[in-house]
Amino acid sequence: MSTDPLLGEGYETYRIDLGSDDEGPLVATLIHRESGNSPEAATGKPPILLMHGWSDYVLDRGLMEHLGRLGHDVWGLDLRKHGRSLLPGQTATEIDHLNRYDAEIGASLRIIGRDRPPVMLAHSTGGLTAALWAQRKPGTVRGIALNSPWLEMHLGPVTRALAQAPVRMLAERLQQRPILPVGSDHIARASHRDFGGAYDYDLVLKPPGGHPFPAVTLNAIIDGQRRLAAAGPLPIPVLVLHSDRTRIGHRFSEQMRRSDSVLNVRTLAAAAAALGPQVRIEAIPGARHDVFLSDADARARAIEVLEDWLETSYRAMPTMRASDHAEDLGTPAQGSSGKEPPDDR
Repeated sequence: MSTDPLLGEGYETYRIDLGSDDEGPLVATLIHRESGNSPEAATGKPPILLMHGWSDYVLDRGLMEHLGRLGHDVWGLDLRKHGRSLLPGQTATEIDHLNRYDAEIGASLRIIGRDRPPVMLAHSTGGLTAALWAQRKPGTVRGIALNSPWLEMHLGPVTRALAQAPVRMLAERLQQRPILPVGSDHIARASHRDFGGAYDYDLVLKPPGGHPFPAVTLNAIIDGQRRLAAAGPLPIPVLVLHSDRTRIGHRFSEQMRRSDSVLNVRTLAAAAAALGPQVRIEAIPGARHDVFLSDADARARAIEVLEDWLETSYRAMPTMRASDHAEDLGTPAQGSSGKEPPDDR
């Protein structure tokens, strides 16, 4: 455990060892906002675990501080081969099956406490991973709040079904090599201080165009979307935040400053509506792909909706006893692309 060099004083990190794969040791990093005594002991509010998206890391200290002041115990998780957890010589973001993230999620929940199931607050691909975890591991989290989750491909399930076999074949051939060219820098141009935006984050850990996109990672995401669409409804509260408009294109336009320039919000909302009976979907006017890295008015509205959902959904939620669902947390395990993926549901 040590002070987090990115968020600074008041934040500590836990290194989670995950064995190794053919590129060497694997680690994940759990970040914790220090708050003295556990605040939810007095407030009854659940812990919150933040999860980032693809080619990203946990970076929003302002949001974490805000949630802490509301009485939540706040944590964040940098998944293997992302952000703080990316080691020299590794292929950034490479994963061959999203269930492999079970190891670091389970380890994080054990550190937070078996009797303290958190709310997951997850962005983009992290939102897909969180939804899959919640669906397969009932009782381990109280709810999920999804920030522009990548639940479906841009043009919907038909396009995903058509792309699945070709992408799988390419992934078998290319493995960690890129399947897509480096993306545009639209998000950074709209949000980062170096380009006139309001936010400062590490452009090495979160590159303007993203890291090269490994073929196996795209295949894992499409497979995860397929499995989630085929799964049963989530029995827990779900919040989905997204922009009210999409602006995707090769050239940057000023409209992209107040739009999702990554995902199709209509397709996203349609997939979100199928998650379960307790889903609240909110389109945030003027939001970007990461609604919390939007202009001040859109960020404030997103935080307002999140606060309201947390307040109204968790006033009297029971906690999970230490003995309940203990097996669902699993144990940290090796993540080798040469082995069968765990729990292929």
